[in-house]
Amino acid sequence: MFDFKSLIGALLGKREQEGVHNYKSATIMMQELPESDILQAQIEIVKALKQLNSNPKTSAKERFKTVPYLDEKARSLQAHLVDIYQGKTLDDGASPKQVLPTLLAFWNDMGDAYRFCVKQASQSLPRGLEKELQVFTLRGIMYFVEQARWSYLRYMEVDSRTWRNLNRLYLYAEQQGFASTPLQPYPEMEITDVRREYMVLMMLSLAHPEKMQSAQIELVTQWLKRWVSRIDLETQINPNRQLFAINVAGSTPPKRLRRDMVGENWRYWFTETLVLHIKETIEKLNQGEEASQLGLPPDSANAANLDLMQHLISLWSRDAPAPVRKSERRATQKSINVTRGLDDVISHLRGTPPQQSSRDRWTIDNESATGFGVNYQTEREDALQVGEIVGMDGVGMSPVSVGIVRRITKTREGQVNVGIETVSQTPIVVELTPLLGNRSFFGVYSPENTTINQNRFLVVPQAFFADNREFRLAAQGKTYRIRLSPAIEHTANASLANFAVLEKL
Repeated sequence: MFDFKSLIGALLGKREQEGVHNYKSATIMMQELPESDILQAQIEIVKALKQLNSNPKTSAKERFKTVPYLDEKARSLQAHLVDIYQGKTLDDGASPKQVLPTLLAFWNDMGDAYRFCVKQASQSLPRGLEKELQVFTLRGIMYFVEQARWSYLRYMEVDSRTWRNLNRLYLYAEQQGFASTPLQPYPEMEITDVRREYMVLMMLSLAHPEKMQSAQIELVTQWLKRWVSRIDLETQINPNRQLFAINVAGSTPPKRLRRDMVGENWRYWFTETLVLHIKETIEKLNQGEEASQLGLPPDSANAANLDLMQHLISLWSRDAPAPVRKSERRATQKSINVTRGLDDVISHLRGTPPQQSSRDRWTIDNESATGFGVNYQTEREDALQVGEIVGMDGVGMSPVSVGIVRRITKTREGQVNVGIETVSQTPIVVELTPLLGNRSFFGVYSPENTTINQNRFLVVPQAFFADNREFRLAAQGKTYRIRLSPAIEHTANASLANFAVLEKL
């Protein structure tokens, strides 16, 4: 009699082995990838990772060979796609919008691949692979950190699954006694350790990235890589000394310490040593020491970045008072037209219709004397940045008020919540001409506002700003010679500054 059961079993077994399931199948897949289409090649590697991660039958030995092999092949492709997304590289076959889903999927699935290595090895580790397991744990942490960091760069929520993966990988490293063991994750990278990579993200999340410009998030990340060695995780609670805590068995980010955060899975830390180091760093930079001598990026000594360091001190210090709202909020519900970007706001103030792409319809949720909480829905990857200048129709004493975006949070469903500070309710467009040149440009003048104790100031394109630079200012039929004071604030594309009137022309 013909054995139908064996035939069906053989067919099903063959189907289960299709795709990437071990080192041999991974090498065959890599040989078939398109060399000229980097995005498509990375898409195929992500598919392979998903297949491997969903296959529990792959042995630990095969998984330990296959995952780093795919990682090695994919790292340069991922770096190229990151450059495309950031506009550093142009690729006719791939736009930033096209590469983003693959970027995000790779970090998640590569992190998962190393997590499955750790999970499988914790049950039965093949002899002689202890060192590889430590490196794999570190790599898994680094991939999930990168996934979370890119969520912050895009003002997205970091989902609970990512936090759970990070926390449990760290806990495993701690339980196995190598959380602080110096390791080299890749041959071309500096030596680091699991605790350091974990703490970089912990402290970044406590820096309120939803209130920072993307360039500031990048900079704070670089600073933290040099600074977090001054933080130790402790297992015993001491509320009089410690400031923050994380549940390493949970799926939530770190929080400010409360007395009910007690248990074997809680880890605590204090920040006095870190804060003292940042203060010393600011002092050295102010005294003229080069940032590179302190292991920091060259632009760390810029006035705006020194202010950012000071802001971090206030966020991470026990001594800093809790922030107080400038004015009371009240709930409301109304729609407003919003113009995005200084150039388009100026065009709108001058009566020239701004580009349609810079005009949006947003809903106000709450308002105060100094700003608004608004929301809107979007289906695209929104480029709105903290620090962006916006114009708002019909919310102040003039047809258009000028504000600055102070906070952005986005959900996976496309809901965007924005905090806007109103900086001028009666803005006036002014023409500015450098005294040593003839090329004029437009800025925004905000008159003095005694009701909110605000002096007059100018908003100018950042490219034209310099401390003490002199201009001819023309507005409403009058011309003055002015000198800019040091900036009150630098946003992504604009500078806010007081000024002195030197003479009427």
